Amino acid sequence: MYKSCNLILHGLCFFSEMIVSCCYAPNDKINNGHPPILFPNYKGEIITKEQLFNRIKEYSSQFKNNSCPQECEGCFKIENKDWDEGEYINYITITHFSSCNADCIYCSNCLEPEERTKSEYKILPLLKYLREQGILGKGLELHIGGGEFSIYDECESIIKEFGMDNSTQIYIPTNAIKYSEIIDKSIKEGYTYIIVSLDCGSRKTYKKIKRIDAFDKVIENIHKYNKGANPNRVSLKYIIIPGINDNINEFKKFLKIAKAAKIKHIRLDIEARYLRSVNNCINPYYIKMGKRMNKLANNLGLSCELYSFFQQSLSKISYKDRIKNFIDYIQLKYLKKGIKKYYTNHRY
Repeated sequence: MYKSCNLILHGLCFFSEMIVSCCYAPNDKINNGHPPILFPNYKGEIITKEQLFNRIKEYSSQFKNNSCPQECEGCFKIENKDWDEGEYINYITITHFSSCNADCIYCSNCLEPEERTKSEYKILPLLKYLREQGILGKGLELHIGGGEFSIYDECESIIKEFGMDNSTQIYIPTNAIKYSEIIDKSIKEGYTYIIVSLDCGSRKTYKKIKRIDAFDKVIENIHKYNKGANPNRVSLKYIIIPGINDNINEFKKFLKIAKAAKIKHIRLDIEARYLRSVNNCINPYYIKMGKRMNKLANNLGLSCELYSFFQQSLSKISYKDRIKNFIDYIQLKYLKKGIKKYYTNHRY
């Protein structure tokens, strides 16, 4: 038994110019804010089993020797347990493309929409090779990140290869602006989940957040995806954005949309740039809001998950620290300066 992480032992994450262990980076000042880097300057070439696990062991052995890679210090994913050290991959994140048909105000992509790229390399050849070598086994989770997967040029090929049976779970975040027949088929015949980031309950707020007028089309596509799907295969996500959708009335409208589409599961998250600005210490106001949102959802028969940044922050920040940050940062800096400017000219 020792402290380690499944993503260090059995994970791969594809960035635009490298392969890393995961997409979590708790230390912005170490390694330029990157997670453990397995293959820098990656451009789509085939990697052998020996090459792959030799690199993985360089990091995993540090944990086994009661140490920790600097890039991983303080990460909420680290656990103390008996680890399976077999040479296999069961968790892959694809986030090496940035093309999108929306321009969300909270997006971390600093490029304008017309500058975003579909990808700099093809990922399917390596994934197929790893499967042929027995490295990708049953129980594989394939998580999609980056841009909008429905318009990504390898979307259909990846789903046909991995998403049409029950051997691989695929998790696809989507804005649902475009309806994809192959994604819909995989939801209903395979083991695919989609998470639609709706983030609002009204067309007016949608246009503020997404900076595109597609609210009605998205609602229509949510109904299409969920019609006849297994429960919980289609989820709606609500990212709380300070000053824009951080109110219960907007959330109640969101819940009405979920109920009308017969959605069973929703996810709540906190906008990432806000979280960085407060040093990952969530304002207690938003903690209370999250709890209230959870209760409202449960009262309507919906399950509700506090997701990603919510989960990460709550696991390592004490209530006392959140109060201190709220006083020092929110009251004195964020609100007095006016929150609006952080979201009207957000690119950095």
